Amino acid sequence: MTSATNLLWYSAVAIKFLFCLYLVWTRLAKKHPMFTLYLGCAVLRSLGAMQFPAMQDGALNQSYTYFWLWTEPLLLLLQVGVALEVHGALWKDYETIAKTARPLLLFSLLTALLLAALPASEEIRRFSGVPLQATMAFEFLVKRYVSTVLAVFLIMSAILFILVVRNRIKGNLFQHESMLTVYLGIYAVAYLVVNMGWKSVVLVNNLMLSALTLCLVVWISVFRPHGAEAPA
Repeated sequence: MTSATNLLWYSAVAIKFLFCLYLVWTRLAKKHPMFTLYLGCAVLRSLGAMQFPAMQDGALNQSYTYFWLWTEPLLLLLQVGVALEVHGALWKDYETIAKTARPLLLFSLLTALLLAALPASEEIRRFSGVPLQATMAFEFLVKRYVSTVLAVFLIMSAILFILVVRNRIKGNLFQHESMLTVYLGIYAVAYLVVNMGWKSVVLVNNLMLSALTLCLVVWISVFRPHGAEAPA
């Protein structure tokens, strides 16, 4: 990786670590356990990645590639869990309305699944004939697909919440869902650009890491512990 990418990568890891500590320290981790677990696992994965030194030309060795292939599915599952946690918390106090809106929510999920699949055929055509590279490309595609589905579903869920509930929007939860949507959207766009070969991977990585770092910094303001008890 280039030095700029290294700086952005370390910054993102540091902010995730501090963010996770912040959630635990303010006891907000009890309200958002899946989100806290996701941040913690992301930091641990990054610390594990540091154990694989780069080669002389700056490229990452094959051991790191296998490490990434094995750990990425776990983070994907945790991202799905975070999306469900945020979505469930937003509708928790409106269970009666949620039951009547369930068909629309299912329609939103189906729409997200279909929209995310539209560019998949073109992405698959770009798969390499080398097995390891094809496996990596497949995980890139899965990451893009899952991130797109979750982002689209959360957007439609938020719109449906506003239209159906017609009540005061719960500030922190709604902002949390919005920030999660942006976070997943960044992944979706970045991986789509890489899969389609529109821009160089280094440029996309730098832009993605910059956007994610900014997103994490802004995200912290959403979790201001209003009225929360100070730690003993």
